[in-house]
Amino acid sequence: MNQWVDIDDRSAVAVVRRLARRHGAEIGLPETRIDELAIVATEATTNILRYAERGRALIEGLRIAGSDVVSMIFTDRGPGISDIDRMFQDGESSTDSAGLGLGAIVRLSDTFDIFSSPEHGTTIVCTFGGRGESADTGIEAVGLRVCHPGEDACGDDFQLRQTPAATDVLLCDGLGHGPAAAEASAEVTEAAFAAGGLSSEPGRLMRQLTEQLVGRRGAVAALVHIAQPQMEMRYTGVGNISTLVIGAQGVRRMAVRDGRIGGAVTRGFEETVQLDSGDMVILHSDGLKTLREAHFPPGLLRKSPLLIAGFFLDRAFRGRDDASIVVMRINRERGA
Repeated sequence: MNQWVDIDDRSAVAVVRRLARRHGAEIGLPETRIDELAIVATEATTNILRYAERGRALIEGLRIAGSDVVSMIFTDRGPGISDIDRMFQDGESSTDSAGLGLGAIVRLSDTFDIFSSPEHGTTIVCTFGGRGESADTGIEAVGLRVCHPGEDACGDDFQLRQTPAATDVLLCDGLGHGPAAAEASAEVTEAAFAAGGLSSEPGRLMRQLTEQLVGRRGAVAALVHIAQPQMEMRYTGVGNISTLVIGAQGVRRMAVRDGRIGGAVTRGFEETVQLDSGDMVILHSDGLKTLREAHFPPGLLRKSPLLIAGFFLDRAFRGRDDASIVVMRINRERGA
């Protein structure tokens, strides 16, 4: 369903716990891990009520680095955690929760990350599952999406494929929102699959998509191919998908071409960027406010791609459309 769950009273605890259990069962977690997943969901939700009074949670099944995981994102705009080290100790928790504290959440989760400050509240992300073997791509990558608040179907979609040779991304936003927009996005992803899947030549693939889908409801989209070990990014986009490259020289915003898939055929332009270790690439739809340097709190970009994606999916969410974001970090030098 891909919807934020508002946490503003005790009833939210049961809702979040039930969602966590359902997603855990869907990816085949053993019952003991599902129980631990439920404990973490209960603890994190109750702590939001205790310390910040209100916040939001997003519980999703994702595929990260070739493995199925349950991701849980908890975010609030409270006073932040002044002494995170102390809160990592077991027993430091809200009085109405299981009494386990952040330490137990870290211990029970397969991955965990946190960002907290007095100005920006607290965002916690954790995952369950995904401990199997996966390809070492040298690129951390994750995508998230949420529905328009009044819809159950998401008109934004993305495909993220990683191999040792490359990372490929397609992010698209179907015209409007709801089921019709979801169908429009599905047409784009299905057409990309029929054309042979994501390509090392994104410009050529974009031209194929625009040729095949002329006259359809349509979508805007961006395609990215990052080749390894060259760490060379090839990019193309049609419409208002924002693509940012963040590195030592600052933020570079990739050019956006007017139009949409479903309208006139495009010539399939491409831009090429050389990436270095530590660089980040962010793509997002216009369901999020346009991200600028002023929106990056100190220290946030050092966090995991999942935390960065969850933070912006909450803080920049316009709340009147579907929204999606893909965040990638380069972890290997060119040629390595």
